[in-house]
Order: sequence, then structure tokens, then C-alpha cells
Amino acid sequence: MRAVSLYSGCGGLDYGFHENDFDVVYACDNDESAVKCFNQNFEGNVAVVRSVESPEFINDLERLNDIDLVLGGFPCQGFSKSGPKKKDDIRNKLYLGMVKAIEELQPRFFVAENVDGMAQNYNGEFLNTIFSDFEALGYHVKYKILNAVNYGVPQFRRRILFVGFNNLRDYENFEWPSPTHKGGSRNGEFKLEDETDLFRLQELPEARTISDAIGDLLENDDVIDHLWSESPERQNSIIEHIGPGQKLCNVRFSDTSVYTWQIPEVFGEVTEREIILLETIGKNRRKKKYGNIPNGNPLSISVVNELSEMNFIKSEFESLVDRDYLKIRDGKYDLKGAMFCSGLYKRPLWNEPSPTVITVFDNPRYFIHPLENRPFSVRECARLQSFPDNFEFLSSGIPIKDAYRLIGNAVPVGLSRSIASSLVQLLTPAENQHVA
Repeated sequence: MRAVSLYSGCGGLDYGFHENDFDVVYACDNDESAVKCFNQNFEGNVAVVRSVESPEFINDLERLNDIDLVLGGFPCQGFSKSGPKKKDDIRNKLYLGMVKAIEELQPRFFVAENVDGMAQNYNGEFLNTIFSDFEALGYHVKYKILNAVNYGVPQFRRRILFVGFNNLRDYENFEWPSPTHKGGSRNGEFKLEDETDLFRLQELPEARTISDAIGDLLENDDVIDHLWSESPERQNSIIEHIGPGQKLCNVRFSDTSVYTWQIPEVFGEVTEREIILLETIGKNRRKKKYGNIPNGNPLSISVVNELSEMNFIKSEFESLVDRDYLKIRDGKYDLKGAMFCSGLYKRPLWNEPSPTVITVFDNPRYFIHPLENRPFSVRECARLQSFPDNFEFLSSGIPIKDAYRLIGNAVPVGLSRSIASSLVQLLTPAENQHVA
């Protein structure tokens, strides 16, 4: 089965199909490092630096023939939870390159991937548009949100998958891959369809954890290829205070939060009286009686005094403003850094799946190794994305920061492998002789 890959990145989506003997005969991405990495790990140097909006891309399509599958994880920045959501982000329209490729190549199948935020943001407007544009090509289309943790990936990572078929038989016979591991939604996430089938999930093995994935790398110095984005001294002073399952977060008061005023050697000395002031604001800023700002409300001096049963004066608030512990909003005071409600310097739990691997997983400001005071290494991040160890990143000659970025943007191989296996089930015995 001959496959074409668009927006290929380093090849996470494609590698799961490669393992199922699909032959990727053409791949493109507008990122030079992505293409280098792809060609390092796939035979034939089939990847080229190419924008799907370029005339050269159209010329490439015209030279391709007998294509069975088109793959594409089109850019998702306009929908991603980890970045600013912009309805008019021009990258939201890049999926049209995949529409053009399907129209030109008329494959038997196509598989498209994106973040699950597409189903929620803008009232699902983009999901409906993309679904309709695929169907307008004459394809029968299904879509579903899957969580990679349910397919043997040691990471919570939800993605929406579109699968299209050019014949009704394949469409009717296709079954989404069944979960192979337990693992549910995290706080704040809606439950997925598979999670409601509790009886089946109870019979499955537990989700794979960070320990399962990288435990054997602790004593292996060869994999410690990581970056410090700031001075190691400052970073160490912070992360030494962050315990298992904790994060640096001033605005959510819980056992998982460490507050900046608890690290005075980095953020500046505070008195016991000032700590009372800061904690009073922190514990009450999200109460609806003080306003309806989603992330929290500034409090007046009089309110703080009433709540704390203290008699703070304006100069005490201003001093904390000068030292970046507080900020002023509409004449009232709120904790500085309230925008980081999800926290920084997160230290995941060793015996749980990883949080979603991001493009800056190398930076300890975002994630810290569960047991050691350092960022994750490139190979550790690759393991969390279920890349096999023979999939090379740094040996392809790309910078280490690019390696982290490519890994963070990739589809986990374990998830793509599961989708590929489901498509293989549709092949006739004669076709399976070539694929098996």
C-alpha cells in the first residue's frame, strides 16, 4: 500500500503505518529540520521541504500515481490548548492542502489528525467545516477523539482522528482500534466515549507510566542530551523546592502548588506579615462574590483587611508590587503571575503516565524530570511519545531544540500504529499478502 504524507514533521504519524508495511513514497513539510529527521528514519529520501500552498507542491502531486493512502497531521496552532487560540490564524486553513491532495490522488483511504480542541473551540465550527470539505470530495468520513494513553503510550494525549474511505464497504467495515490500556480523562476534560465502557476498561492492563517508559535510562549517561534555557543555578534553586506531583503556582491553592514566596532566594525575601497578605488574596481571589473574572479577581485593601483580620496599609501592597509579587488592576490587587494558572516547573509523578509532551519539554520551566533535577532528555521525550529507540533525532544533524520541537509536535507512534492496524483489517486476503 503506497502512502503520501503531508505536514509530515519527523514522521510520528507515518511510522506507525511504516511498521504495518505501508510504503511512504512521498512526504513534505515546510520545516527543513523535520525533513532531515524524516529522511534519516525512512528509506529513499522521499521527504522534501515544501509548503502545501506552493506551486511546487501541486507539481509534486501531478507526478504521483497509484496512491492508496494520504496521511496528514495538519497544523493545529489555532486550536491548541497550550497556545493562544486565534480563529483567524492563517494556519487554520492549511488543511486545504490535504483536501487538494486527496482530490488529486484519489486514495483509497486518508487519515488526518489534529488536537481535540478542534471539537470544542469556536463551537465546533472548524470541525464541521473540515468534515464537510472532506465529504465534498466524495469520501465517507468518520472522526473520533482518542487518548494515546489507551493505546500503550505512556502519556495523556488526546487527538481527533479523521478517517476517510472512497468506498462504502470499507467505511461500513472499519472499526476504531479498541483500547489496550486503562487511562481516563484528566481534571477539566470531558469524558471520551470509550471511558463510559467501564466493564471493558476494567479488564485492561493499567496505563503505562513514565517509570515504565524511561526507568532504564536513569543510569545511562548516553541519553542525557538536554538543554537549560536559563542559568542552571537559578533553575536548580527553583526545582529543588518542587516535590513529586507539584508545580510552581501562586493562584491555585492546593497541595500540588508551591508558591514563589516559598523560594525567597530566587524571588525575594518576604515577611510573615506579607505572606498572610499574599495568601489571603490567593485563597479568595476566585470567589464569585468578588467578581466574575474567570481566572480570578483583584481584591481591594479593605477586603483583604476584612478577610485577614489585619490592618495592612497601602505601602505594604505597593512594596509587594515593586517586588513582583502583586499587580494592580483597577485600583485593586492580584497575585503576579495569575496568567500561569496551570503552573510552571511541573514535576510529573514517576508512576503515572506523562502529561502531554509539548515542544518545550526540554525546558525545566515547564516540566521537570520526576526523580532528577533536570529537564527530560531527547530520548526520554521520544520514549514518552512511543518512538522506538532506533528512531534517530540528533544523528540527523538537527539542533537539539529542533529535536524537542519535532518530538512534541509528533503523533505518538503507538497511536498511529493502532489506526494503521485497523485499516489493515479492511484489506482483502490478496492485498494482505503484500502488507503482512
